[in-house]
Amino acid sequence: MDEVLSNIELLLLSPLAAIGAALLLSQVIGVALQRRGLPKLYGAVVAGLALGTSGVGMVDAPLLGQFQELLNAASALVLFEVGRKMDLGWLCRSKRQGLALGLGCLARGVVCALLLWLFGVPLVEAALIGSILIAVNPVVYASMTSDSQASGVVTYAGANALGLSNLLGLLALSVSLAWLRASDLALGSTLFDELIKQSVKLMLGALIAVFCYGAYAVANRIAKAQASVRPGILLAALLMDLGLCSVSSSSSLVSLLLMGLLLRNAESRENVFQAQIRTGQEIGYALLFMMSAALVDLKQLAGWLPVLLALLLFAVRMLVTRLSLAVSDAWSPGKKNAMAITLCSLASVGSLVVDTSIAQTTGMSGLAANVMGALLALNVLVAPALTWWGLRLAGEVREGE
Repeated sequence: MDEVLSNIELLLLSPLAAIGAALLLSQVIGVALQRRGLPKLYGAVVAGLALGTSGVGMVDAPLLGQFQELLNAASALVLFEVGRKMDLGWLCRSKRQGLALGLGCLARGVVCALLLWLFGVPLVEAALIGSILIAVNPVVYASMTSDSQASGVVTYAGANALGLSNLLGLLALSVSLAWLRASDLALGSTLFDELIKQSVKLMLGALIAVFCYGAYAVANRIAKAQASVRPGILLAALLMDLGLCSVSSSSSLVSLLLMGLLLRNAESRENVFQAQIRTGQEIGYALLFMMSAALVDLKQLAGWLPVLLALLLFAVRMLVTRLSLAVSDAWSPGKKNAMAITLCSLASVGSLVVDTSIAQTTGMSGLAANVMGALLALNVLVAPALTWWGLRLAGEVREGE
């Protein structure tokens, strides 16, 4: 009997079993919520909080570290889809619309960084957080639009803003990280040296994307692949891209976004295989957001000053986005309000570098670290609901049909 109990305990402590149990719980809760007209992504939130750092502690950072490659593969599907929905032709032709979206991205970072600096956060750390706050969370936006079957001008512009914000956020983060490292006297490095290192990572990521897309295109041509076969070839190319970025320490985000951009803007034929990889992407949404919720410590919401500052930053990001949209008169005021709300979610350092460890933000000290922790907690709890509501405010949801 003791041996049986011991074996059961070992099974419960299995890392793979823990991840599987958390994902299963998130799916069950998510479907139950969806039947009641609520965002399915909150199933991952409930499962992550219950089984993660704020709950029983079954899913924590060391356990997730053992599945880094699996989580990176899920990120690859999500980021590829973000790039695939970016229409470079429209961004260039639309002029004022594209300018408004780009201005909103930059204004979010600058205003949030200045606000943090005014509250006493060191300028280099304020710049780091500001660069992170440029980006919109790809999992939240993509999951909400997919579950709601949303389509329309707000959804289309939001999809382009999503990719643009992640690209600009990564570029700003590269500069701020270089500045942060250069300010560390123990490293003995100059700002120029660090900027060169970050630039090399970005260029390597772009070169790897071009190479892997070329391999995908050649494989399709040689095999004369039909639409039903192309998803397998694409997944192979994405995994090769991710692996090459991993071993070369290059930018996976740039590489995966560029893969999506190339498929969207370089291929003339319709991507009929999209429906066949949708299931994998939806599992990726749940897995990644469940991981984010599992690593969030709700104790970060105990301090009144970090929480108030985080709430202020959350509201300011939406306000700045809304004001930036005034540059263009292509959207009605109601559509602009809806767009500002749907773009409220924020990315973590992990989302921007395709590395799931929130511990990367521990280089920040004092108030900056507490504010970032509170922001990530608020993002998990609040951002999905606001994005869900914004899509309905825009009148572009078709889930009832």
